[in-house]
Amino acid sequence: MTTYSEHLEHALRGASSSQIGEALRPIKAQLSLPDINRLVNRLRSVVAPVITVKLAIVRTYAVELLRPYWMMESLLQGLDLQIYEAPFGALFEEAGLGAAAFHPDVTYFCLRWEDLDPRFSCAITGLSESEQDDLAESAVEWVFGLLSAFRRSNGGLVVFTLLPSCVDAELGQYDAMAPNSERAFREMTKRRLAKRLKNNLASVYFEDLDMLCESLGRTNLFDMRLWHLSRYPFSTQGALALIGRLISYPVLVKQTRIKVIVLDADNTMWGGILGEDGIDGIAIGPDYPGSVFVSFQRRLLHLQERGILLAICSKNNAKDVANVLRVHPHQVLREKHFAALRVNWEPKTKNLMSIAEELNLGLDSFVFVDDSPHECLQVQEQLPQVLVVQTPSTLVDIPGCLEGLPRLQALSLTQEDKKRTNLYVQEQQRKKLAAASVDHGQYLQSLEMVMSVTFNEAKHVVRIAQLTQKTNQFNLTTHRYLEAEILRMVNDPDYVVADFSLTDVFGESGIVGVAIVSGVLSGIAEVEAFLMSCRVIGRGAETVFLRELMRECVRRGIRHINAQYFPTPKNALVKEFWSQNGFQQNNGVYYAEPVRWSPPVSSLGNITVRGQQ
Repeated sequence: MTTYSEHLEHALRGASSSQIGEALRPIKAQLSLPDINRLVNRLRSVVAPVITVKLAIVRTYAVELLRPYWMMESLLQGLDLQIYEAPFGALFEEAGLGAAAFHPDVTYFCLRWEDLDPRFSCAITGLSESEQDDLAESAVEWVFGLLSAFRRSNGGLVVFTLLPSCVDAELGQYDAMAPNSERAFREMTKRRLAKRLKNNLASVYFEDLDMLCESLGRTNLFDMRLWHLSRYPFSTQGALALIGRLISYPVLVKQTRIKVIVLDADNTMWGGILGEDGIDGIAIGPDYPGSVFVSFQRRLLHLQERGILLAICSKNNAKDVANVLRVHPHQVLREKHFAALRVNWEPKTKNLMSIAEELNLGLDSFVFVDDSPHECLQVQEQLPQVLVVQTPSTLVDIPGCLEGLPRLQALSLTQEDKKRTNLYVQEQQRKKLAAASVDHGQYLQSLEMVMSVTFNEAKHVVRIAQLTQKTNQFNLTTHRYLEAEILRMVNDPDYVVADFSLTDVFGESGIVGVAIVSGVLSGIAEVEAFLMSCRVIGRGAETVFLRELMRECVRRGIRHINAQYFPTPKNALVKEFWSQNGFQQNNGVYYAEPVRWSPPVSSLGNITVRGQQ
């Protein structure tokens, strides 16, 4: 068994952040502060982050000692971190000064319960039901006022946290049975707060740090000696766990989110080798070691609920794997759960590229999970953009091997996320129809497409922001926007924020296209964003959507509209979009007069438009 020292030395010899991170995975929770500092120095010597992220911390307890943890996590994620720590206890002052002037990408509010209302310092169980309700409402209002003031002067992400209690519930073991339970009251207050923030403040999140108590235990999370000496609460283990959670926010703002988990089969989805052990001999079921793989598959289903696709890449007999997926009584993941399957004897690097092509997604949004160190190393070397996770050698650690990966987290969850696998299954059906059609025109006609277009719809803000953040191929400007920015534009008469969804004989796509036009009130407008999901490329929807956008521009009195194309390594597909769609060019800027503009007619007849026209 590999020791802590051996894992650490392996990490300290790593030549990249991914190699160091993979070597650290088995021992990360055990790291000491001196070893963290050694790792930071090593990471600085081999990692040259090109992505800068600015964090501001507004706090009522000491956070300075968290810096080494922030540095290690940010370098592991390829981020160049800049931190502003607000003066101790400055809260409302920071709404217009300090943190706001720093223009952070993410601002963390690190507060204690008693900051919300002094009554939290007293015995909660001594309050009547009505007094508890009044206290909860008072606390939620206070937080909402604080964050609203900050939101007005800052456009970045805001994360609000409350330090968990350092001691057990007032009534101890009886708390669960007590009608005036302290834990139940705090949970109710947190639910009210989260709901109020979600419904009223865009890009503001409540991070429930009580989950750290659940996973680590209170005694492991806190260092009471440091708390009483310096008002810094965390142990080394607690600080590692805390920053491991909080780093997800800047990572998801700045990095590509994981969209696909690609799984090996043998000794990854089940124990044993299918070709040798047979369907009855592989380990998957209610008893150990099969229970380990059942737990892992259930966890993968949870990740799929976040909108992450699953795929199989296995060197195996395709019929044997299909048989397990279809008939094994303890197999949790069935064929319907996978967006792509590559079961053959080809190199896994080739299969990964094939899956990326089929799903029309970049390899930088893939995580590859395999038990073989040889396969993992080959993918790391040949496809460095793929995140590689080798399953742990200790079987009971396998179900949690994807825990703690920031790029697997989600800041929002839309209807499109929940049904993403079904959407890709529909796309496979469309491809079969296209292959059976005489020509592309007949294929488009047989889809019977209907487009729904809406303008400045507040209910669509989350999905619109999500599309701007992750769409790369069909994206003319690649501007990224947070929910708060989209909401501001939706409510501003100087903007047109358009979106569309597409329905055909196979089902509804959800919202798949966005356009943002600014300068409406002047009559001389600019297209800030024009983008479309890769799932609907090739159906002519972009031209129909542009036509509806131009009609809306005419209705808004726009006389002249400018547009640009900003080239990136991924959006060459749309290089000629504006010129192909009737825009004139002058010194790199495309322009048109909406009232005189007319679209190419090639695909307009294939899509019926409903909604705001």
